[in-house]
Amino acid sequence: MGLRKHVGQVLLVVGFLGLMGSTFTGCATSTQDARPPGPSPGFVVPAPEKDMSWWGFRFRINWPAGTSPDWAVDLLLAHAVVKPKLEIYSKQLAYWRFHRRAARDAIGHQFSLLFYTDPATARALYASLQDSPALKQAQDQGLVAQIVMDDPNHPVRPGVADSSDPHWSPTLQRHWPSYIMGVSLLWLGLIEDAVAELPPDQGSGDDPLVAYRAAEKRVSQIWYKEGQHAFFHHLSAVFGYRELLIAKPMRF
Repeated sequence: MGLRKHVGQVLLVVGFLGLMGSTFTGCATSTQDARPPGPSPGFVVPAPEKDMSWWGFRFRINWPAGTSPDWAVDLLLAHAVVKPKLEIYSKQLAYWRFHRRAARDAIGHQFSLLFYTDPATARALYASLQDSPALKQAQDQGLVAQIVMDDPNHPVRPGVADSSDPHWSPTLQRHWPSYIMGVSLLWLGLIEDAVAELPPDQGSGDDPLVAYRAAEKRVSQIWYKEGQHAFFHHLSAVFGYRELLIAKPMRF
């Protein structure tokens, strides 16, 4: 049953502190700091919806029968394929986020980049992602079986809330995109640091998954060992330590 859970649920729990941390870091940056400013989603109000829509770039990942999903492929795609493009286009995206899932159904193992922007930017980002050398290598190695994209000529999710769960309250649906963007940013930062800290023998060679499997292990250890206090406790604190209804058993 665990494989049928969207890993996006796990990412959702992880990242409120990432969202807040980005805000506070931006406030503390020295005027002499030559680095480009990082995303600062503090005090975000939902973006204007005129001429904008949600778009998806979805990587269908090869998942042989009788095996567990190789989650390290998600890290490779996020870090080696998507991150360089976000560095180019992030200022043109009102919101962006990752979604991860694996279930034995028609979709299977899929890693997605979802983003809210105008059709022209969506076309440009789609083309840039498709031109990624890292994606070409992943396809040649049989890691990525298919790419699925929305049609920029036919937007179907124009509202800010249109990528949120429709069962949530309208207010939560509308403000959730800024939260999950912080989650995704935090997760991507953990991957970046994990890859940078690898010993040279794990970061070289013809198989890029060697490095990303090691990074996936490192990120999972952070989640396992530090998640209770860093994420659950502090998220609870933001909401005043109020009771939380767990409607059904789930794997956090």
